[in-house]
Amino acid sequence: HPQIAAAVCDTWLALPVRDRSVQVVLDVFAPRNGPEFARVLKPDGILVVVTPTARHLAELAEAVGLLSVDVRKQERLRRSLAADLESVHSDEHDVPLRLTTADVERLIRMGPSAWHVDAAEAARRAAALGEPFAATASVTVAGYRPRHRRAG
Repeated sequence: HPQIAAAVCDTWLALPVRDRSVQVVLDVFAPRNGPEFARVLKPDGILVVVTPTARHLAELAEAVGLLSVDVRKQERLRRSLAADLESVHSDEHDVPLRLTTADVERLIRMGPSAWHVDAAEAARRAAALGEPFAATASVTVAGYRPRHRRAG
């Protein structure tokens, strides 16, 4: 679509976007900078945040010793954004997965556990599971709107 654009950048810095010029900000499994997202969103714009639930890949985490997702993640997310954005919806989605050994290895190496498991160990753990390995992708999709601020 000619009006769709994407920017990949460090969310902790100023986004290379004008104030109130964006209709949708999509944040998937990434850090969130509430003040900056609120700055770039149009007054009727929306921030869509996708985060893992505590059930996300729990079968895999247990089987190969990965880090788990904090059960209070959504609460912390809402609190961290509350000054600049208000929650307007939140839905959980679970999707069953049948993973190959290569899929498992990639999942181990792409998540936060990658900082704790080297490539050879990830490959060894993945191979030990056999195929297919059943797991569940479980995410929360939440929407936030900019809070309306009065001019001071």
